[in-house]
Amino acid sequence: MTTDFVRNFDTPLIMLTGKDGLSLRDACNGGIFCTGQPGSGKSSGLGKIIASAFCLGGLGGVVCICKPTELTAWKECAKKHGREHDVVVFGEGEGINFLEYIFAQAGADGADRVTDTLMSVIDSSDKAAGQGGGKKGDEFWQQTSRQLVLYSVAALYGATGTVRMQDLIRFIDSAPTVKPPTREEQKVLQETNFTVKTLRQMQKNPVREIAPDLCAASINYWLHQYPNLAPTTRSSIVITVTAKLSRFNTGRLRKAFCDKTTILPEFTFAGKIILLNFPCLTMPYEGVVAQQLFSSLWMQAVEGRNALPKQFYERPVFYYADEAQFFIQPRLDLFMSVSRDCRASVVLLTQSLATLYAQLGKDQSDYIDGLIGKFGQLLACLNSCSRTNKFWMELCGKGIKIRKTQSQNTTRAINTNRGGSAASTQEGWNRSDSSNEGSSMQEYETYFLPSDYFSTQLKTGAVKHNFEVTGVWFKAGANFLEPIPETSSNILLARFTQN
Repeated sequence: MTTDFVRNFDTPLIMLTGKDGLSLRDACNGGIFCTGQPGSGKSSGLGKIIASAFCLGGLGGVVCICKPTELTAWKECAKKHGREHDVVVFGEGEGINFLEYIFAQAGADGADRVTDTLMSVIDSSDKAAGQGGGKKGDEFWQQTSRQLVLYSVAALYGATGTVRMQDLIRFIDSAPTVKPPTREEQKVLQETNFTVKTLRQMQKNPVREIAPDLCAASINYWLHQYPNLAPTTRSSIVITVTAKLSRFNTGRLRKAFCDKTTILPEFTFAGKIILLNFPCLTMPYEGVVAQQLFSSLWMQAVEGRNALPKQFYERPVFYYADEAQFFIQPRLDLFMSVSRDCRASVVLLTQSLATLYAQLGKDQSDYIDGLIGKFGQLLACLNSCSRTNKFWMELCGKGIKIRKTQSQNTTRAINTNRGGSAASTQEGWNRSDSSNEGSSMQEYETYFLPSDYFSTQLKTGAVKHNFEVTGVWFKAGANFLEPIPETSSNILLARFTQN
């Protein structure tokens, strides 16, 4: 039985204060971004409550898993709200042959999409290896690597009608780098070399027709451009590409992405909640690559679903990532730009901005800032990171405050006089009291919430705070009924109960 879902986008999902709530429309209008140090309550507060709200609302979605305990928590949450039949665990016998999946959707035009996906896999590999966004190479290396992948994919698909990872790697490794000097040697090469045989079949007897210009460009690349590359350049490109793609030939990545297809991103359109069971803490490399790859496929599916019949696009969906620094990818920025139209909510939780910059690379700061700027709802939990707290201080903005000054002065004086002569004496005294009071008021501009507010004034739950978590909730253009006193109307103190 298909799970029903909330259709009124003004339905409140959670309450932030006694009078202010987060509606489904709010959740899909830019999503939710949250920061908080370990132990701040961001996961057990906001994370737990928003997960329950998505389950109760009948949303389908994808959940990235960093810690193994998150898998258990989401299963329990789904069961609590009657959604256990909607949970699909990707990584426990489930798989998607992503190369077949893309070509099945796009046909011969899928070569570019497959290439872009494979390049994102290579980029994810760099991040998983701790090389960050700033060390993935200059424009030359990226473009030459993309050329190699594109013309390999096109040749294989045209010649055989399919692209398998082991064939892709074999095709690249087998490519001749020197033209044989004699005709006899050339004939032997044409009959025995896998790359040359594939190119000839694509040209003479293709299984799938590809665009003539792409066919010609592929042949020209492998027979002329590739052999003429400098040996060190050529070997660097080949090693970079094949070493990273070869991980899909063995282990969990092969079973999950290069074997049979039993799971599709589109399952979420029917209310399924797909848990990506590749925890980054226990499998740092495979976890990042696998989850970013499936997430990318899911985002592309969501972006295109508005062209499908109504039953495939009317249900709201979500993308949830705690410890989001491991799962942010270039595709996410584009997805955030269109998520509202696609009825999709994005929820990212991370420790600090410094964590994001460190994971993605310093030269990605503009990208990170731009991504955060797309979120409609932002939550600050307790944090000791000065860089993050400065961001929140500046985001909440400045305003006019009034400084009151009061003063009081009291003066008391006593004078004594004594005088006389041989015939008489005189004695006397006098006292005087005086007091004055004054007050003044001065207007001055200052930040609504100083940076130390975010490191000292927020509750982190547990017994100490009676299991209550608080955070500063910011929504551009909002007019909350219960904002934080003496701040803007779009800033409130959100309260979440851990129990």
